[in-house]
Amino acid sequence: MAGPSFVSLSAAMSPARHTPNHISAWLVELPLVRQFISATTDVAVRRVIVVRCNRGNEAGWGEAAPVPGHSTETVDQIWNWLIREARDSGLEMPAASSGVLAATFAQAEADLAAQSAGEPLWRYLGGSTPVWASAAIGLDSDHRPDDRQLRSASEQGYRHMKLKIDRRTNVADVAAVLHRHPEVTFGADANGSLDLEDRAVLDDFDALGLAYLEQPGRFDNYEGHRRLRKNMTTPIALDETAASPAAIDRILAEGAADIVNLKAGRFGTESTLRLAKMISGAGYRVRLGGLIESGIGRAHTVALATHEVFTETGDIAASDRYFIDDLVRPQWTLVDGQITPPPGVGIGVTVANATLDRFATATMTVD
Repeated sequence: MAGPSFVSLSAAMSPARHTPNHISAWLVELPLVRQFISATTDVAVRRVIVVRCNRGNEAGWGEAAPVPGHSTETVDQIWNWLIREARDSGLEMPAASSGVLAATFAQAEADLAAQSAGEPLWRYLGGSTPVWASAAIGLDSDHRPDDRQLRSASEQGYRHMKLKIDRRTNVADVAAVLHRHPEVTFGADANGSLDLEDRAVLDDFDALGLAYLEQPGRFDNYEGHRRLRKNMTTPIALDETAASPAAIDRILAEGAADIVNLKAGRFGTESTLRLAKMISGAGYRVRLGGLIESGIGRAHTVALATHEVFTETGDIAASDRYFIDDLVRPQWTLVDGQITPPPGVGIGVTVANATLDRFATATMTVD
């Protein structure tokens, strides 16, 4: 099935509508409740960049949260780009930036736009509440789904979970998890680590009845995923592959996936919604991914997830699922397996300045 053509990045990405009169940024190190391991990631402290754009009396918040081993950009690269663009472009940097940095400023702009409209961000985007939460379950040292994380998520009431797997994960261990938790809907995410020519392993995963198999092969293997999709009954979701509108265009043109995974931290809030509508209009399903982001990035993800275009349960969890102390108040909480965004205008949560300063390792401002 061929989808619409994303002719250029500008067709799906829009610049900030207004130049802020003040920009602040924090390089933050947030300790996790427990170490998180996937095929490409081993994280105990989450490093992110928080950006605040002031316009008049309003402040819009965004977050850059590239995942080590998962994203093509690193936190240090983005911080250095931020410093350079502040020097070269000053308050015009939202228009000058690109990649994750552009998405971060686009998040802040969406927050400001919703505040100007006097609406919560989720309502400004056309969504409704609440949304189903989903817990990502990392690997243990033996490449099995981490049983501590599974038990914790089950006790907390998560009804949707995504199991991280890699090429050393035993399919029988995954099958045992599904058997122990029949009340939970499970997907699996290989982060590009599986051999798409190993039909025996792929057939074993296909027999499990997973809700989806995310990024089984390399990000650039469009043809391999297209063939896999034809030979498996489990829906194929692509995440790392969907890194740009041009890449998404190719996924749809080649029929390489059943589900396309989008991230607000990759494209910005409103551009993510526009891309989702394009993908859905082409007859494909859309899932909203997460980046183990703080409560600021989570606010944008939750607001987007309330929109009906996201037909799949996204990577959305409560604050205490990952962080010892989150950056927002109130923190994101789970009730009956769901998360409800607050009714306040904009992102609806307040950034805890004392907590932000406590975990910040560097700061910068532009006037």
